[in-house]
Amino acid sequence: MTKIKVKAPANIAFIKYWGRYDHKLFLPLNSSISMSLSACHTITEAELIDGNEDIVEIRFYNQKDYTRIVPGKDIKEADMFEQIKRIREMAGSAKHVHIKSENSFPADAGIASSASGFSALTAALLLVYGLEDKFQDKKEFSKQIRLCGSASAARSGYGGYVELLAGKEHDASYAVQLFDENHWQLYDLVCVVDPLKKKVSSSKGHENTTSSPFMKARLDELPARIAALKQVLKEKDLQHLGELIEEDALSMHAVMMTQKPSLLYWNSGTLSIMQQVKDLRDSQNILGYFSMDAGANVHVITDEANLDKLLDSLKTNQFIDEIIVDKVGKGVEVID
Repeated sequence: MTKIKVKAPANIAFIKYWGRYDHKLFLPLNSSISMSLSACHTITEAELIDGNEDIVEIRFYNQKDYTRIVPGKDIKEADMFEQIKRIREMAGSAKHVHIKSENSFPADAGIASSASGFSALTAALLLVYGLEDKFQDKKEFSKQIRLCGSASAARSGYGGYVELLAGKEHDASYAVQLFDENHWQLYDLVCVVDPLKKKVSSSKGHENTTSSPFMKARLDELPARIAALKQVLKEKDLQHLGELIEEDALSMHAVMMTQKPSLLYWNSGTLSIMQQVKDLRDSQNILGYFSMDAGANVHVITDEANLDKLLDSLKTNQFIDEIIVDKVGKGVEVID
């Protein structure tokens, strides 16, 4: 085929990974577990073209026009063009490609735009270059996504609840689906307090994790937390799931804050939402649990029974510019 369009979800990590074993293969130091999202997604179109260069255009959230992306110093942009080159060479093709991509949510703000963007890009490239077998084989597909520059992106190949296995070589690190999107209807209320691009990228932050005195302790405690989280997912136990989610987010940010140079992604809005969610649980028994990726924006995980009351309360928070309501989403899918 010469043209394809795909849709890929962002995901919110319940158990997060921070730090890499290998920066060239993007191998994570620890396994991670996430929920794929329904409303936060990227749609990417790939078309084979004649010419001497690849064309990449992105329409960012709330922008009318596409922006032409060119290779530069930005790590993500470099990884994007490297992925195009790598898959073209894998296919043995001389054709260049025109990529058009658009986001349904703010990019580079700690809402896993890399996950949806890189998984959509990889799927579109594999299909347009005739490598359907590497797309259909989900294990292989997740490894191809990871090589785009983001291990977290590998989890977006599946819908539902997904684990990315850590490994010390390429073939040992791939994603597996724990439960599909019909298993348990949870919600992720993405509370946007800062839609702007963060000053320090996740890719840059991953390079210095071992300088934190708490990194070893985090890695030591993760196997038990991962096992516990799988069990509460199976049992659909929101309270214990939420406790594990908050514990892991705070653990990761403790590493970020104490690595060198220190990373402090939170702002006043982040702290306000964290406290508000805790107060709602303590005073009104409204069950919502916070999580933050590498950014200031807060994900609040809840279920249908608590959704409306939680939303009504969060809408009163002066720091929140927008709330994106996500259900459990599907994995990467071809839409045209």
